[in-house]
Amino acid sequence: MSDPFLALDHFTIKDPGDGREKAVWPVVTNELGGYEAFWQALIVLLTNRVDPKIIGSDWIRLRSGIPREYEKLAMHNYSVLYYAGSARAQMEDDRLRLKMSQHPCPERVFFSFRACTENASALRAEAVRILGAIKIGLAPEPPGPNKTIRTYRNAFTHNPVLARAVTHGRELLPPEAKLPTRTRPILWRDIEKIPASQMNDCLDLETRVWHDLAGYLQDLWKSLVTAFVAARQHPKFLADLAPGQFLPIREPVAASVVGPPAASGTNVVARSDTV
Repeated sequence: MSDPFLALDHFTIKDPGDGREKAVWPVVTNELGGYEAFWQALIVLLTNRVDPKIIGSDWIRLRSGIPREYEKLAMHNYSVLYYAGSARAQMEDDRLRLKMSQHPCPERVFFSFRACTENASALRAEAVRILGAIKIGLAPEPPGPNKTIRTYRNAFTHNPVLARAVTHGRELLPPEAKLPTRTRPILWRDIEKIPASQMNDCLDLETRVWHDLAGYLQDLWKSLVTAFVAARQHPKFLADLAPGQFLPIREPVAASVVGPPAASGTNVVARSDTV
């Protein structure tokens, strides 16, 4: 018997993705391809994309009757990509700023990094709850740069502007172990005493953390794909999502679909706002 879900693999971010997904996808597709794999495996099933009677802006919205826990999962998953893409864009902006002899703004990058990892943790937690109800386990959480991201983000958020060294036109940030905390304030004079050899090049730090973050997200999405593809065989999953009326899933329509930037259908936008 052929797989009734096989056509899900033919849906792509490039065509039926929403506005924000399509905008960020060309920038991160090589590093965050796992997003599309999980999007195909589960997120498409949650939306009107699988209903051949619905086209146009409503195509990207969540189907009515989807359980709340699946909507929350879709929201966190979308937010992971959104904030990862925001961080990537801000990293490129920092590079351009330095080329123009302007100061970079690494705090913006780390704010987006942290929002990304917070949503990734919430995504995994929601998946564990859903899968636990149908007795499917999820692979252990992969290692990631959460601690480094959290430490720098907190230092940027809860303290005065960090002192930074400058060498060869590049800004240097204090190493993680020397960052100020709520219980250990550090003056600018203290940061000035840190040898340049121990400081972190701002751009190199952003790049290193990005690569670690991308690896973490890829591993997370891979485990989610494996678990939710297996879940398609379980009666509770099929009852929750009621995909039977649309099986076998049909190929996506060829016509371009124009709709609002609506989190794969998770945001409710008045029809008068559609374009």
